[in-house]
Amino acid sequence: MTTTTSDFETTYRRHVDGVVSGDLKAVLADMAPGSVPAVFVGVQVPRADVDGAEIVSVRVDGDRGVGEAVYATPDGTIGLRSGWALVDGAWKADILENFDPSSAR
Repeated sequence: MTTTTSDFETTYRRHVDGVVSGDLKAVLADMAPGSVPAVFVGVQVPRADVDGAEIVSVRVDGDRGVGEAVYATPDGTIGLRSGWALVDGAWKADILENFDPSSAR
């Protein structure tokens, strides 16, 4: 299957919107099979209320996608980078890591 940055960007924006709205079912459905719970170990993620998010980067390199977003929470900002792979023709997140939100501005 041929994919484009636009395909990935659509998926990633939907995912970030799900995080902001608290749609845990949709967010977890975007995770690659077998990646949960290990993908969350050692990573700070929004846990409850999210006031908003800013997508700071979306890119595709071959069969990998990377999205970076800064989430605003009552406890402060969280910079979250996610790595995505094509799994059966659909983008699925399989890597999460934090980054310094101030570096994205």
